Amino acid sequence: MKIALIGYGKMGKEIEAAALAEGDTIVQRFDIDCPADVASLADADVCIEFSTPDTAVNNIQLAIQARKDIVVGTTGWYDRLPEIRSALVQSGESGLLYSANFSIGVNMYFRIVSAAAELMRNAADYDPYIHELHHRQKADSPSGTALRLAEILLGRIDRKKETVTQRMDGKIAPDALHVTSTRVGTFAGTHTVGFDSESDLIELTHTARTRRGFALGALRAARWLHGRKGVYTMDDVEL
Repeated sequence: MKIALIGYGKMGKEIEAAALAEGDTIVQRFDIDCPADVASLADADVCIEFSTPDTAVNNIQLAIQARKDIVVGTTGWYDRLPEIRSALVQSGESGLLYSANFSIGVNMYFRIVSAAAELMRNAADYDPYIHELHHRQKADSPSGTALRLAEILLGRIDRKKETVTQRMDGKIAPDALHVTSTRVGTFAGTHTVGFDSESDLIELTHTARTRRGFALGALRAARWLHGRKGVYTMDDVEL
């Protein structure tokens, strides 16, 4: 693949290393000091975007205008998704694949948690929760992955109606799902989904060791997206 990297921070550099190892070519690198534009995307087969919530939508729009497929790992812009879907339909030339987490292991973990939540749907004695742990430089809290896990649980366990992410200074409502975060050290990312009862505790945990897993997943997503039009997530990708 000929790849344009939009966002050349830690993840962008990790994707570059993995892509070169797989025989791909990086044709452009963009960051805050060198922003993307339509003309500069001409030589790319696909754009891979890891930037910021404030710039992601503009970057996606540029890819659509350039008639390029784009894989987006930035979170925090999903409220603009209807607008992006409309632009993609009007263009008919591009594909978008977005995800809060491109790690193959994490996406398998999502499917495991989904199956567990189905089992717990009618097990009222078990109270679910989510905790995530990341390095101290991570800007957002909770992580996009934790919020995706919350969506999975709320979509399958009817007794939970809302996600609570702030610190609890008192009792939590029975229908609330508590999502908590820790920021410390250099952790690449650990997510735990637990189901607690008076009798026992069941925990499902995914721990990322390096960012390479995220990079390899983004490249797999880019290969899968090639030739497809419309909007997709990692749920659509064969793992």
